[in-house]
Amino acid sequence: MSGTVKLTYKEYMDDLLGTDRVFCEETMREIRNSSGMLTNDMCHLFGANSVEQLVSGRASMMNKSSVSKAQMAEFLYTAFCIVENWCLPLMSDATSQIKDLQSEKIADQKQIIKLQQDLITKKDEELGNVTKTVEAGLKTYSSALQQSCTSALSPKNIAAAVKEVTKDEDRSKELVVFGVAEEEGERVTSTVTTILEQLDEKPQVKQCRRIGQQSNGAVRPIIFSVRSPDVVHQILKKCKQLREIEGYRNIYISPNRTREERIARQKLVSELKKKRLGDQKSRYFIRKGEIVKVAQSPED
Repeated sequence: MSGTVKLTYKEYMDDLLGTDRVFCEETMREIRNSSGMLTNDMCHLFGANSVEQLVSGRASMMNKSSVSKAQMAEFLYTAFCIVENWCLPLMSDATSQIKDLQSEKIADQKQIIKLQQDLITKKDEELGNVTKTVEAGLKTYSSALQQSCTSALSPKNIAAAVKEVTKDEDRSKELVVFGVAEEEGERVTSTVTTILEQLDEKPQVKQCRRIGQQSNGAVRPIIFSVRSPDVVHQILKKCKQLREIEGYRNIYISPNRTREERIARQKLVSELKKKRLGDQKSRYFIRKGEIVKVAQSPED
């Protein structure tokens, strides 16, 4: 064995381990050193260049007459000490630690499962409380709704509601023309078609007729319907052009408003006139049921 102190491997190992057999960091470093010393001495004695060559050569390389039994016994004893005193205790300690970790993991998993079960139970309880609250609210609402809707859902009221909705739907497709003089034997459909042609509009005019009671000196308006509310909107956007056309300047086209809508419109027009008289430097007009002001520039 290399080194200045001539100790046998047995003496070296006994001195290294001591009586307490404690594996500290320094001891582990010495273990690595002693293993390296053993393999180096064996390679030198058997003529191997490396541990790999010594292992691959196996018995044929070690079967040399120059190696004494005492040397082989010392090698075997050292290897036995390494396995018995270091490797096996380390493996046993590692096995014990693995078992402890497994036990801890199982305990943690059991705790997690318990927490999950507690959470599910808590959610089930909360869901049950919510369900009871909702059911109670639904019963109260259902009872109140049944009482209040008994009369509202009578056949008579349903028929009236359907009729009103139908009227609103029909009204959205209707227009009213004011200012067209009445004539004996007139054909109002042809008259309305001619008016619309002045606006470059040629819709299919349906249900065209005069409305209101006939009286001396009063000109009754004409009501007619078209295919859709979109056509109504298109005509209303252009109807102001009639003011610039000779023979049509006194004709006015409006939507077919309800009585309430007509009253609101009259109030809005009255307010518009007042604003125009009080502020002639600005322009006022009605847009979407509101009076809108546009200030004129100094050049106007």
